[in-house]
Amino acid sequence: MDEQLYKIQEGVRRAKAAWLCGRETIAAQVDGLGDIIQVSIASLRSPKSRIEDNGPRGASWGVIYRMTQRGQELPPIAIVPGSRGVPIAEVEVEEDELELFRQRYSGNP
Repeated sequence: MDEQLYKIQEGVRRAKAAWLCGRETIAAQVDGLGDIIQVSIASLRSPKSRIEDNGPRGASWGVIYRMTQRGQELPPIAIVPGSRGVPIAEVEVEEDELELFRQRYSGNP
């Protein structure tokens, strides 16, 4: 039997952070209705292929990732049935190359 696939409407960063932290499932609400359920992260598809690690969105990513690492509970993601998009495992976290350069040459690891 095929696993149901879902397109993320809101919560790509939360799903990617959970995936990177080794989680297999994440809390989600389907179609904005009903109960919060646990869905397989492998069944999720993202409308975007990259997550920014710089600027305002990058700050959001950093906070979400650290909270996920600490095991803090985050709001459920919003999903709809669908197979379009990029599997969460393939969503890239785009690093800020200028910030990495500054860190490397400032002596701060």
